[in-house]
Amino acid sequence: MSSDKEMPLWEHLAELAYRLKRVLVVGVIVFLLTLMPTPQRLSDPLQIITGFFVTGNYTTLAYDVFYRYVINPSIHMAYTNVMLISGEVFAPFNALLYVSLYFTALAIAPYLVYEVWAYIKPALYPHEIRAVRKYLAFAVLLFYLGNLYGLGLIARFFLRFLIDISSVLPGVTPVFSIGSVVDTIIQIALWSGIFFEAPVVIAVLSELCLINPWSIAEYRPVIYAFSLIIIAVFTPDATLISVFLTFLPFAVLLEVGLAYSKKIVKKCPDYAYMRPRNK
Repeated sequence: MSSDKEMPLWEHLAELAYRLKRVLVVGVIVFLLTLMPTPQRLSDPLQIITGFFVTGNYTTLAYDVFYRYVINPSIHMAYTNVMLISGEVFAPFNALLYVSLYFTALAIAPYLVYEVWAYIKPALYPHEIRAVRKYLAFAVLLFYLGNLYGLGLIARFFLRFLIDISSVLPGVTPVFSIGSVVDTIIQIALWSGIFFEAPVVIAVLSELCLINPWSIAEYRPVIYAFSLIIIAVFTPDATLISVFLTFLPFAVLLEVGLAYSKKIVKKCPDYAYMRPRNK
């Protein structure tokens, strides 16, 4: 353990609450910034007030960016026009909030990682600190890359397929609720970011000599089958398109992580017993 003086449990909880409160304050500030109106409305404060409280003609900057660069390109990839409707009474308002919360989560992710790391660091051994700190920045980067992959590829092909399949069914007109579209895209992006963390998890566990990459490689088919089930459970897609588009980079990153792990574990005391004798 760290050489720092051990604290009672209530002091640990108080410190955790203090750090989470700081994250919450930053999150609230960022969330309010994402609710700012689009730039074309900033020049007329009266229009902002009347639009929000009277006419309802109000669009946040976060939603404007999300619609322009994510939703609009996705629905225009299809061969058939689609109509987005409000659906339920609060669906448009909820869509604005979901998008703002999503951008807030992306913006404060590095700060959240920093506060969590600062909290658990005193409880770790020096070699554990080196192992985790070495991959923190890479973990955040992979999370962002996973989200970009989910937004730019998975969501687009997923929506294109749903729109096109709706158009070929007799008597069916593609009409989607904006709330369901936003919720689906955000879920796909977040889970994609989480599954992109596979090589970081493998690398950290390898640095701590807690896994044997050769043993894991032997159970590769089982791991892939289990991963497909997990992805299918957590991705909101009954068509399996997002499942396979999420699984493919996960499998590649897993293989990269295992290859790198075989180099890391060379320093482990049990390395001679880890490596198969016929290798």
